[in-house]
Amino acid sequence: MPRITYADRFAALLAKDYLSDRDRTFAESLSTHYQRKKALTAGRRRCFLQLEERYATPPVADEVMTSRIEGLQGRMGEQGGKWATDFAKSLLSQVRSGASLSPRQVEVLEGIEADWTDAQVATRQSWDQTFTSEMAEKFKVMTEYYRKNGYFQNVVRAQQANPQMIPSKQDYERVTTNKFALKVLAGWFDAPVYEAGSMVSLRGSAGWGLRNKLPAQLAVIIEANAAIPSRACRGNKVYKLLPVGSMQTVLVEECHLKKARTPKKKKK
Repeated sequence: MPRITYADRFAALLAKDYLSDRDRTFAESLSTHYQRKKALTAGRRRCFLQLEERYATPPVADEVMTSRIEGLQGRMGEQGGKWATDFAKSLLSQVRSGASLSPRQVEVLEGIEADWTDAQVATRQSWDQTFTSEMAEKFKVMTEYYRKNGYFQNVVRAQQANPQMIPSKQDYERVTTNKFALKVLAGWFDAPVYEAGSMVSLRGSAGWGLRNKLPAQLAVIIEANAAIPSRACRGNKVYKLLPVGSMQTVLVEECHLKKARTPKKKKK
């Protein structure tokens, strides 16, 4: 019969799905130490033996609560969001280890369940099917705007982690229908006042910084919607310009531009 080593015992312990998250993390640290040193100190050996004894037999888990949390996980799938998904996973680990949930944990669980009933899942599926490419573009524009402005950062981070994600109806409306979003989206979707190839000059509203970038005060429009608007105001569409006499393009908002006046021909 082959000799059972600590490596075998660690593997057997970590294979048990009813270890609590804390004990699993601790057991993994002990296993890593053993793999590196090929031995355990007296203190680490004692802790490992205590873990082995504690988890020698499966605990009596609350099967009703286990089934309840597993059902929630199944309804959420990959759409539950990182926090809710991780929270449900942590609760399931706790219940499988034989521990009971605190009243506060149950309260939070009920709140997540309310967002993921069968009816809510059906509504989400219908929403996903009607999520158009234009809606996706609006969502992308606004998450980029808010990435720079500091709001709705949980939605922004989720979109950055998965650029193809379809947000919930609630999150989509939160970031695309408020008064600031309407101005940003108008700046992005409205037809450009100045077409590519046209000549423009700076308005008096342009500050010293812009005037310094356009020394001749004249430029050619290279591209409209060259960047997502950074301000929620009228005239916030961003153009890429090539200043006359320069090889370096610059970005300028529409509100700082006007059509360049062409010099009148002198009468003979």
